[in-house]
Formats: sequence, structure tokens, C-alpha cells
Amino acid sequence: MIALSELSQPSPSRADARPLWLHRRAGVGPTVSPRTARRLCETAALATAAAFALPVGELHATTRRSSYVAFARQSAMYLSHVSFGVSLSEIGRAFGRDRTTAAHACQLVEDRRDDPAVDAVLASLEGACGILRRRFAAAVQP
Repeated sequence: MIALSELSQPSPSRADARPLWLHRRAGVGPTVSPRTARRLCETAALATAAAFALPVGELHATTRRSSYVAFARQSAMYLSHVSFGVSLSEIGRAFGRDRTTAAHACQLVEDRRDDPAVDAVLASLEGACGILRRRFAAAVQP
């Protein structure tokens, strides 16, 4: 429902525009819709799977798999949160895990960034996801 005060406000300029996938929930700041969150998590999973040379299905497997696959999954969760701003609850849902598992994954990946090799891979993935985020935002601007 639209309040009458919102109708009298001027429409935002291009500089003030925000991506259409962002919306507001009552009492909460901007967030992504559940459908978009799942797609953004899938995008992060695709990029991560390519960087780690794994099939995407391994990242969504219900079992833990090897430590290499687990770290790739944790990296995808981290990228979803850091690069796309997806909530931990939505990330957990997209990967078939709990939100606390997603939070733990973000903490583990952040701790492993002290290793220069891990940091280099994650930095390149963050750069790629940042480019995608800007392209997605530009594609939906009015």
C-alpha cells in the first residue's frame, strides 16, 4: 500500500536510484528479495566453482564432501554476503544450510585471507562479483 505522502514526493533522480531488486521490509533497511537472493547466491556459486575447478553441484551437496569442496562452498557463501549483500539467512537457504553455518563460513574465509594465495583468489572473485553486481544494477535502472 502506498501512503499519500509518497505520491507527492518527486521521483528519484538517476543518482539516487537504487537497484530494483532491493526493497524495504517494514522496520528493516533495504534487502534483496528471496528469489533474487537465490539467484545472486547461484551467481557466486558459479564463479566460485569455476575458480576452484569444481562442478556447481558439489557446492550445493547435502553432505560436507572434502575439505577442498567445503572451503569452496564457504567461499561462495562469503562472496554472496560480501559482494552481493545477501543476508546470512538467505545464503543458508540458498545453499541448503542454516544461517549460523553461513556466518561460520564467512568467519572462516575471513580468517584464511591471511594466506596470500587464498587472498588472491578471493580478491579476484570479489572483483568479478563486483563487476557483475554493477552490471545487474545498471540493467534494472529505469
